[in-house]
Amino acid sequence: MVITLFQILFLQLHGQSTDRGYFMSEAGGSGKPTVLIADDNNQTRVLLKKFFSKANERGDLNCDVIEAVDGDEAIQMLDIAQPELILCDIGMPNKDGFDVLQHFNEFSRFNNLFCFFAFLSASSEERQRAFKAGAMGFLFKEDINYFIVTPMLRSWLRLAELEREIVKYKPAE
Repeated sequence: MVITLFQILFLQLHGQSTDRGYFMSEAGGSGKPTVLIADDNNQTRVLLKKFFSKANERGDLNCDVIEAVDGDEAIQMLDIAQPELILCDIGMPNKDGFDVLQHFNEFSRFNNLFCFFAFLSASSEERQRAFKAGAMGFLFKEDINYFIVTPMLRSWLRLAELEREIVKYKPAE
């Protein structure tokens, strides 16, 4: 299932909840994790949505997918949907992937929220900069092989789930 920012705004305008519960239960029906795809390239978003759809159909992954077309929308989606996994392009209009990563770092620290942040494609210099800034992984658009990427995504989603469980039981300081 793909949920757009416009659908979220529509729900808000009509007085319906857009808190985490909407994405975890009403949208998915079973508490599935949410993946945010942030890329200004429509072909990349379509390819990744098909990838996740196939993985969901085969039972290899079990998640909902939301999307953003630029950095500003990615930040709004992060704040509203609080996804478990973000796959973010670096070169996007308005705010780039590094701006999204910076917001993600501030947001997750403030909200005591764990999410796995990975960049879609990056040069060697960008990977170094991203790693130092807190990116947790990289997925190269040109190397999306179902049987390699699916276990990696499953691991990333599981890591996010475990980290969130730890936070639940961590004593308040």
